[in-house]
Amino acid sequence: MRVAFFVGSDITSHLIVGQVLSDVLRAGHTPYICYTDQQPSTRAEPELRELFRYERTLLGSCVYPYLDSRPTPLHGCLLSPAGLAKLHRDRVVVRVVEDVNDPAFIAYLAAEEVRAGFSVRCYQKFRAPLIDHFRPEPGAPALFANLHPGLLPQYRGVLTFARSMLRGENEAGFTLHRVNENWDAGGVISVAGAPLRYDRSVLENMTDQRGQAAGLLLDAIERAAADGRWADRPQDPAEAGYYSHLRREDLDELHRKGIELFRPRAVIDLLVSAFTPAGSPESFELGGILAGITSRRPEAAGAPA
Repeated sequence: MRVAFFVGSDITSHLIVGQVLSDVLRAGHTPYICYTDQQPSTRAEPELRELFRYERTLLGSCVYPYLDSRPTPLHGCLLSPAGLAKLHRDRVVVRVVEDVNDPAFIAYLAAEEVRAGFSVRCYQKFRAPLIDHFRPEPGAPALFANLHPGLLPQYRGVLTFARSMLRGENEAGFTLHRVNENWDAGGVISVAGAPLRYDRSVLENMTDQRGQAAGLLLDAIERAAADGRWADRPQDPAEAGYYSHLRREDLDELHRKGIELFRPRAVIDLLVSAFTPAGSPESFELGGILAGITSRRPEAAGAPA
């Protein structure tokens, strides 16, 4: 089966898709990895701009250029988009997609006979023509799902792990749900959660669950390949809660409660361990590069203003 992944520009989505890839290939499926981008908000609070820098900018501006400068891909590690295309030239399709709703792109998916789709922290809004492409037949539920970092329906929206920690929840997790034209509102296919650790940052709590999140994707892919359908349960609107970006008062409350959005050293260690072999010259080199870049003022490092 040919399956599309619409991948955001953040660390978590790249880790999840990277973890899924070998199992998808082993099962004989063909993944179409469609990378999308998100631009930082110039009106965001300083803490959110710095989170964007560590969670998203470091991958594209530092980690991937370093990996692509190597003569060959590093085996046994996650790869850059270019590295994936090079190593799996005949088995993986890698694309950068500016607009997932572009009619030409939808026509491309149809011509390639891509039958199932998964959004992994892609922040573009999916419109009806794209959703309809993934319907096995007219009127049938689309084989198109979103991997949402939050337990639905209570935690729709963005930064829901932070919202869960602000409310003192014992658990947070990922929900795989059907895509429709409303944000995070489609029927729930499957859920995976884990206890929150308040001695770790919001970002660490989320990336710690990448294995559970990958499992949701793999199970749904196998079910789609086996019988072309997913069972799901509708979300109860009475239980739904939607959260937009953190406001100043939310960030101040996180600070008062001693909850960190991210820890710079932990992000660097995660990137190094994911993209280079442990103890290798490359791991020390990349770690040094990241430490040097992040030790500067954000303006000097080219972070979004």
